[in-house]
Amino acid sequence: MSTNNIKSILKCPVCNLCLEKHEKQYICLNNHSYDIASKGYINLLLANQKKTKDPGDSKEMMDGRRDFLNNGYYEKFSEKLNEVIISNISESKVNILDAGCGEGYFLCRLKEAIYINKPKIIENKEFDFFGVDISKSAVTYAIKRDKKINFIVGSNFNIPIMPNSIDIIIRNFAPSDEIELKRVLKDNGKLIVVTPGIHHLYGLKEILYINPRKHEEKETNFEGFKLIYTTEVKYNINIKDGEHVKNLIAMTPYYWTFDNCMREKASGTSKLSTEIDFNINVYEKC
Repeated sequence: MSTNNIKSILKCPVCNLCLEKHEKQYICLNNHSYDIASKGYINLLLANQKKTKDPGDSKEMMDGRRDFLNNGYYEKFSEKLNEVIISNISESKVNILDAGCGEGYFLCRLKEAIYINKPKIIENKEFDFFGVDISKSAVTYAIKRDKKINFIVGSNFNIPIMPNSIDIIIRNFAPSDEIELKRVLKDNGKLIVVTPGIHHLYGLKEILYINPRKHEEKETNFEGFKLIYTTEVKYNINIKDGEHVKNLIAMTPYYWTFDNCMREKASGTSKLSTEIDFNINVYEKC
């Protein structure tokens, strides 16, 4: 292969060898090749890793999610998440992975916080950002936010990243395999996990359910990791646009369990006041 090609930390999903970046492709030593899409992302999701023809969130769901997030309802949470991530950066060359990146909102805001705000703690450090999501629609939207971030169509249960390559993994509500997370993290790397707090979206539950329940408070343990820090982000949001309410609902697990009665309640909701409640937990690989 030409010496002009760039060795990457991306992993061939067929043979697990390192991929090299060429002008329009990524190719491994066994000559498995993956085209870089015209929009800029790379698809490393094999057909046998799909449970459906088009897995993950649909284009319509991504439209709603992007609109909701762009209206700033999760900005305070995003700022706190960025603060936690930045405080855990120690190496001079840092690879950050958003495992289940969706349409890229949180990863792009993190990059902005690092390069625009330039906190002293990360002076003279180099960064590379990776976002993986199983939804092609999500990654298509994500690359529009920032074409310089490495956005990849792939599975969190077979992460297309070489072992011991990532300094920080962000797992923001996305399902994943802890063995895979541990595999791609460097020794002493950090796993930052976001889970719903007890009161998260309780105001929304009161509208949708006859007997709404608060989230259960439970500690999440990951084999091969130790919990080193935890914090909570709580604040109220007031939504005065029915379309924004629908977009929020489409982002939640409730969307997949709706019956006709709940759909009617959701479609008739023009405003909403609810608490946002997130737990941010930092684990260290051990």
